[in-house]
Amino acid sequence: MSTWFKSNYKHIWYNPNKKKSVSWKKYEKSIKSYKKLLKRIEIEWETKWLKNAISKSQEKLKKYGITEEMLKA
Repeated sequence: MSTWFKSNYKHIWYNPNKKKSVSWKKYEKSIKSYKKLLKRIEIEWETKWLKNAISKSQEKLKKYGITEEMLKA
């Protein structure tokens, strides 16, 4: 069963123009998780898992355009 538009979807009711809802809390969540990781390093020692988690969260912050000055505020 094919549809009138060219795609890999075979469902009749598929809407190719449907947009996903934007999550505006992702910036707040990324900042909170980064601060939580920093607190965890102060309490615990710096493990490989924490190093990897911090590097990933720093990449996210860089992707979102959040600087260290914004984190201090």
